[in-house]
Parts: sequence; C-alpha cells; structure tokens
Amino acid sequence: MNQQKAKPRILGLILFCLAFSAAGTAYAVIPQLLGPLSALLSVIPQILAVVGIAVLTVVVFARDWLMGLFYRLRESVLLKTIVLILVLALLGAGVWVIYTGLQYATIKGGVPLENQPPQRPWPAFRGGVTRTGVLDNLPGPTNPAVSWLFKGEGDVVVDFASSPAVVGPLVYISAAQGSFFSSGGAVYCLNTYNGHNFWRLEGPVQIFSSPAVVGGRVYVGEGFHQDADCHLYCLDANNGHSIWKFKTASHVESTPFVSQGKVYFGAGNDGVYCLDALEGKQIWHYPSIHVDVSPAVWKGKVYFGTGYGEYRIYAVDANSGTEVWSKSVDYPAWGSPSADGDTVFFGLGNGNFIESAEVPQGRVTARNADTGEQVWEYEAEDSVLTAVAYRNGSVYFGSRDGHVYALNATDGTLDWKSRIGSPIVSSPAVTGRSVYAGAGNGVIYKIDSGSGQVVWEFDTARIAGGGPIYSSPAIADGKLYIGLKDYLLCLGDEEIAQETSELPELDDQ
Repeated sequence: MNQQKAKPRILGLILFCLAFSAAGTAYAVIPQLLGPLSALLSVIPQILAVVGIAVLTVVVFARDWLMGLFYRLRESVLLKTIVLILVLALLGAGVWVIYTGLQYATIKGGVPLENQPPQRPWPAFRGGVTRTGVLDNLPGPTNPAVSWLFKGEGDVVVDFASSPAVVGPLVYISAAQGSFFSSGGAVYCLNTYNGHNFWRLEGPVQIFSSPAVVGGRVYVGEGFHQDADCHLYCLDANNGHSIWKFKTASHVESTPFVSQGKVYFGAGNDGVYCLDALEGKQIWHYPSIHVDVSPAVWKGKVYFGTGYGEYRIYAVDANSGTEVWSKSVDYPAWGSPSADGDTVFFGLGNGNFIESAEVPQGRVTARNADTGEQVWEYEAEDSVLTAVAYRNGSVYFGSRDGHVYALNATDGTLDWKSRIGSPIVSSPAVTGRSVYAGAGNGVIYKIDSGSGQVVWEFDTARIAGGGPIYSSPAIADGKLYIGLKDYLLCLGDEEIAQETSELPELDDQ
C-alpha cells in the first residue's frame, strides 16, 4: 500500500530531475567574438540527475527499514565514536584549508614569488607609454618552444582575443566566454612561471578590452558592439577585487591608457572619457563620436580616431579634453594610434577583424603630432587594423592583405614587405632584430626586422587547435605571451618545455 502511494511521488521526482538535467550548462555560440562553435551539452547535470533518482528511490521504498536502523544505532557506542571521529576530521580539514590559503597568498600557483626570476614589464597593450609595440633591448624567443599553455576554466567556451599584460611574475588577460544559454567575460591573473591561475574575476558582459596594469591596479573595459550601459573597471592587481567602476552609455572595447594619474578610454557611441585613476571620477568627456580604438597619450595630447559616421582622427588636450585638431581621413580609423617624436601614426581601412570589405582599402597615415598635418601616407592592399610599431627610424605593421610591412618612419618609403599569406589583425611586437606577429591562419611568425625574412613559424594548431589570432603578442624576459581561442600561450626558448601529456587536454576538432 505504501509503495503504491509512493509511486506518483517517485514519478514526479524523476521527471523533475530529468528536466533539470536538460537545462544544464552547455557550450554556446557567441558570433560577436567567439565565432561559430558547436553547442555541446554538459554531462555533469545528467549524472547528478541519475544519482538523485537512485537516492530518492532508496529513501522512499526503504524508509521504514532506514528508520529502524537509525533507532538501533542512536544509542550505540560505535555510532558515538564515529561521530567524534568525523567532527575531529572536519576540524582538521578546516585547519588545513586555512593553512593552505595562507600559503597560496604567498606562493601564488605553487612557486614562491621571491624565488622567481625578475620580470621586465609589458604593462599594457602595445608595451610602453607610446604604444609603439617596443620596449628597448627587450629580447623575444629565438627558438619557439611551449613554456606553458593555460586553458580557460569552467563549463564555458573562452576566447582570449584581448592582449596580455605582464608585470613582475604575473600576466593578466581578459576574455569573452559563453555557454549555450549565456555569455559573459572574465579577467585572469596567471603566474608567468608556470601558467597557474592566481585569480579570476567573472562578469555578465564579454570583454574585448585588454588590461592595463599600473600602480598595482588593473584597468579594463567591458562590452562588444551590441552592448550598452557597460563599465570601465579598476581592480586590485593582487586579488582582482573591484576598487571602483565607471558606467558609460555604450560599450568599452577600447583598452584604457593610464598616464599621470588619469585614465583615458574610448566608450563606443559615448565618445572618449578621462577619469581620475585613483577614484574613478570623471575629469572630462568628449562626446558625440563613436570610438572603439585604444587612445594614445603623447606630449600632453590624447590621440584617437573613429570608424563610424565621418571618418576622422583627433587630438585633444589631455588635461581638459579641449580639441586641438581633427582631420578627415578617407578610410575608417580602426588602428590604434602610436607616437614617436613629432609624429603620430594611424592605421586605416575598411572591413573588420573577421572579413575584408568587398572592395578592400587600407593605409597608414603619419601626421604631425602638434598640427595633424600629413607627413606621409602609404597605401596597402587591404585594411590596416593593427597599431603601428616604431623602432629606430622604422615603422612596422600588418594588414589584412597578408603582409607585414616595414617603412621608413621619416618619409614612408618601403623598406620591405614580407608575405605571410594570411590576414594580419594582430598588432606586431618588435625587439632588437625581430618582429613578432600572429596571423589569421593561427601561426605566429618571427621576422627579421632588417631584411623581412621569416626566421621561424609556430603553428598553434599543434597544441591549441589553431584558429585566427586577434590577440597582440607581449614580450617579457625572453618569452612571448599571446591569446588564442580557449588558451593563453607562453612561448620560450626551452628545448623541451613540457611533455605533451602535461599540456591541457584538447577537445576534438
């Protein structure tokens, strides 16, 4: 009789568990950034549902027997002994967790920070204060070998399309991520020695902006094309805790530029902002234009451009936001500006990071930093979406036309053009004798900066499934850090950096 009454309840519980399993987290499609991805259902909810059904069945059908067993054991000395042992075990576990947490605060990924080699910083997108993709005399890897490979965590698809920043023994990178039912973003802080995750901060909005790390703080924006009401965040670099956040009316794809106690960034349809870097209070706002590029601050001016509406490039006063000059250009200004001496460089072109325009056009324009007057221009065969790197009188950039270029910085004449054969939308990094760039075919290239000859190629399909590279490389202490789909890759010079079995397990492609 009891069993007959229990059957409807059991049936209802089974149906509930099955419904829960069908609504579990799954991989998803985020076409705005992640691209087309297979939606794979997670198996964990189904396993939990089966276990739950089994437990509930036992409880309902064996309830009387279990109650009898409980009353017999309640007065048992053995039971009291077992409870005492469990209490002591829990107390011991609590002590161990606290001790481990204190150790982790100083060891950070299993390697004491004081025992790690000193790191030369690459604190933001494009390296130094002029965003030229160069830190003087900073070498990169000469023989590419995987030092480590970090896979994004959680039951989500992760795309590290932003660019890493390296400060001390830590590397910071932001990511877009999503499951079948939702999308979001995250900022990661990893140990440069072994790629172990130190901290991760997740949010509800995907992130394309690259982190800028200055004065123990991380500045990063959130949002992508379709997003509104997004924020610029200021985080504690040591633990990822939010210090302040500033809300804009649009998205913040732009990577912030921090200079002299101020932080500058583009906010999509909401123009350009300057905030107090300490407290996040607005100092000035340049409205009524759409800015996605990362601004550059040079000699008291902020430089930026727009690829929407009327294509223009701008210089405004860094302290007041007052316009110094603005100039009309023929193509959208997508390339983030860089500067050296009296010259500021912009990459121009149509199309986007995913595809070329029907009639591709691209150009690099060099302008007088004080007046905006044209110094020279160089026409490429397709758009120049990358920032222009500068070193020792030469400028370097990639194009969607599948070439990496070197020009004379004074007059714009061609020094060399290296054919890669795949679109270059990753901004190059330049060292003493080398140019490093990632390509749309998933290959990282090292090019001799004097001759344009390819020195080596590293195909990321060997270890991370390949796919287009949007992240720009960062160079620090002889290593190259770059974001990929699902992974952050660190390349060094080790002959045998890691065995394949030590790398993250790859999903079937």
